[in-house]
Amino acid sequence: MDAPDIEVRGLTKTFGSVAAVNDLTFTARAGRVTGFLGPNGAGKSTTLRALVGLISPTAGEALIGGKPYDGIAHAPQRVGAQFEAAFHPGRSARGHLLTYAPLAGVTAQRCDEVLAMVGLTEAAGRRVGGYSMGMRQRLGLATALLGDPQVLILDESANGLDPAGVHWLRGFLRNFAAEGGTVLLSSHLLSEVELTVDDVVIVAKGELRHSSSMEDLRNLTSSRVEVRSPRQEALESFIASRYLDSATLTSPTTARIDGASAQEVGAAAFADGLELHGLEQQTDSLETVFMRLTTEGASA
Repeated sequence: MDAPDIEVRGLTKTFGSVAAVNDLTFTARAGRVTGFLGPNGAGKSTTLRALVGLISPTAGEALIGGKPYDGIAHAPQRVGAQFEAAFHPGRSARGHLLTYAPLAGVTAQRCDEVLAMVGLTEAAGRRVGGYSMGMRQRLGLATALLGDPQVLILDESANGLDPAGVHWLRGFLRNFAAEGGTVLLSSHLLSEVELTVDDVVIVAKGELRHSSSMEDLRNLTSSRVEVRSPRQEALESFIASRYLDSATLTSPTTARIDGASAQEVGAAAFADGLELHGLEQQTDSLETVFMRLTTEGASA
């Protein structure tokens, strides 16, 4: 699969006096799953809609393979998109796909293939009105897959899936990317997609806050060690000699040492003969880093 990159360059979209997206730039590369993350109202859906030509940018560009969506030949066979869909409640899943098949240039056989791909073969004849939210998400993905695209643009596709469904989606998207496809997956919850994505683009209030690999995002987590000792003077001396610039006394018998490991601090305390009654490693969660990036306003 020779898939194109997704490129957003200086994208701005205003609605009246409100800037939903402001000078946003990032790239989602082929062969990788990129998580497009931010709180509700961050501008994610607006950006994705600009990518597939549903809205026009006020400024900047939203490109797939260097072209806007309306400049891509046979676009439904190159790009598959899933947004929150309104399915006809009286139509079956297979009937829904048959309606879209001519637009994607495919036959009924392909409809059956994508239903099997998303695990809906047994429910293909059931009315969509009786589907759970997770089943509707699977049907939305099946619709995006109709044209056998090289690029998937998915808006909150993990929302409503149970743990088994999230596990299935993770495997499906990672396999799609491993075969060379490009995946841009939006979510307002990092925890929902952190095991799925290779790269992250984090936005808030329509602006870029962070862009990196998932590994580099994990490196932004900070760690600290809490030390407790009944020997107040010895604890103060230990901190002054070993961790003067990184430690804080939080009580007469407790200190917090930033950027250290419990193993390192324990070895130092043993070497200095400091009696310890507590030694606890504390590390920020990725969700804490995500919240910091989306609420403080500074990029990292």
